[in-house]
Amino acid sequence: MKKIFLIGKFNIVFEDLKNYLEDYFSVVVCTDNVELMKNMIKLNNPDLIIVNLSEMTLDNVDIFEELEMNHSYIPTLCIGTKEEKVRLAEIMSARHFNILTRPIQNENIRGTICETLFLEYDYENGVIRDKNRKCVMIIDDSAIQLRALNEILKKKYDVLLATSGMKALTLIGKRVPDIIFLDYEMPICDGKMTFTMLKEIDEVKDVPIIFLTGVNDKNHIESVLELRPEGYLLKPASVETLFETIEKNLKRKDG
Repeated sequence: MKKIFLIGKFNIVFEDLKNYLEDYFSVVVCTDNVELMKNMIKLNNPDLIIVNLSEMTLDNVDIFEELEMNHSYIPTLCIGTKEEKVRLAEIMSARHFNILTRPIQNENIRGTICETLFLEYDYENGVIRDKNRKCVMIIDDSAIQLRALNEILKKKYDVLLATSGMKALTLIGKRVPDIIFLDYEMPICDGKMTFTMLKEIDEVKDVPIIFLTGVNDKNHIESVLELRPEGYLLKPASVETLFETIEKNLKRKDG
C-alpha cells in the first residue's frame, strides 16, 4: 500500500480528506510545523506528499521551501481554494508542486494520486492497484487455506482467490495472473483437470503453475510431476518458501 504524507492544519477539511484517503492508502499526518515535518518525512519515507492549504498563511513559507529544496524527489500535491492558491501563489511557484483547486470531489483527488503514482483504481472491487505490482492466483477448495495464503501474500502482491477451477477461469477473464498456486486434491474438477484447462488458454499457457499438495508419497509426487508444472510445494509451505518460489518463477518468466 502506497504511503501518503498529509501536511496541514488540523481542521474539518483536513480530517475529511484524511478519513477518505485512509480507505485506499497508508496515511501519515503532520501538522504545519517544519521541524516536525522534516523528521517525519525522514522516518516514514512517503511515496507522495499532500499539503492541505486550508487556513495556511505566508507564515508557512518554510514548509514549502523545505519541500522544494530537500524533498523535490517526492511528488507533492497541494489542495486549496482559489483564494488560498492566490494567497500562497508566490511560495508555491516552483514546478515541484501540483495544485488542485477546491471545490473538488475526493474521487478526483484519488484519481490525481493514482495518475501521479502510476496506480489504477479497480472500480468493481473498490481498491487501488499498483500497475507494476505482480498478481498471484491461488486455487484451493479450502477457504481456510485461501485466507491464510492471502494474509501472507497480499502486502507484496495482488492476490486472486478461487475455490475451484471454474471460478479461476472466470477471474482470469478479468485479469491474467503472473503466477498460479494450484491445489492438487480438489473435488469435482481436481488439480490435474484444472491444470490442463489452464494450459489450454493462450494467455495462461506461459504462466508458471505451482502445485500445492498435502500428500507426500512417491506415487503421488510422481503423478504431480508428470504434468510438468513449474514446481510443487508440500502443505503447509513456509512463508520463506512461498516468497522464494514466487520470485524465482517471476524472474524466470520475465527472463
